[in-house]
Amino acid sequence: MELIKNYLANHLKVSLEYRLSFILSLISQGLYMLIELFAVYALFSKFNLLKMYNINEVLLSFSAIWLSFSFCELFFRGFDNFSKLIIKGDFDILLIRPRNIYLQIFGSDVCYEKLSRVLTALGLFLYSSINLIDKFSLGKVLLLFNMFLGGVMLFLGLFIMGATMCFYTIQGLEVVNIITNGAKQFAEYPIRIYRRALRLVFTFVIPITIINYYPINYLIGKTNNLLYIFLPLISFIVLFIGTKIFNFGMSKYYSTGS
Repeated sequence: MELIKNYLANHLKVSLEYRLSFILSLISQGLYMLIELFAVYALFSKFNLLKMYNINEVLLSFSAIWLSFSFCELFFRGFDNFSKLIIKGDFDILLIRPRNIYLQIFGSDVCYEKLSRVLTALGLFLYSSINLIDKFSLGKVLLLFNMFLGGVMLFLGLFIMGATMCFYTIQGLEVVNIITNGAKQFAEYPIRIYRRALRLVFTFVIPITIINYYPINYLIGKTNNLLYIFLPLISFIVLFIGTKIFNFGMSKYYSTGS
């Protein structure tokens, strides 16, 4: 824990070296998320979809995925930008240190500029939850927490899988961003607006729907199946697979040379 605290403190100190730049970055990151939300609202208004969907249902779906994704961007940026460690040769240094490699990659990059996204998404998440749920219960509160936790585990798993590609390609691949950011953008909208084939991909291949769509069905009373409370935790499987793939890729790594 002491090492994690040092990592976080050092990155915060670096971020605050140029405070005006940091503040402007915070504002711009928060505004970017709100612009995305406005785009969703504009599309729903244009095609009269707001008559088919509860606005709080849409808002909860949007904020849940942004909260998890932004949290990963804030604390696990080291995996998302893993190619920089490979290109500079810094990953070779991490390998010879007597510390857990995942912990060291975590400590290599913490992006505090994403904090405004996390706080904005959290505010929208709480607001939409309060307005959507008629009667709170322990199960529903637990489900809301699991939606967040499951989302973090899912995106972290995807980040780690993307980092594994750098062992073979050195440079990061744009296809990785398509998967991570594409999954986020897919989940901003209710799954029912997509074709069946796409729904199947994002349910059984990249299980993004287990983070917001199916849990929301439980929250609004469309199902009473208690298994839905723990459904988001299936994403731990993605994280497990991601670490196994990363460990295999690391075993085949022979450095990038000089």
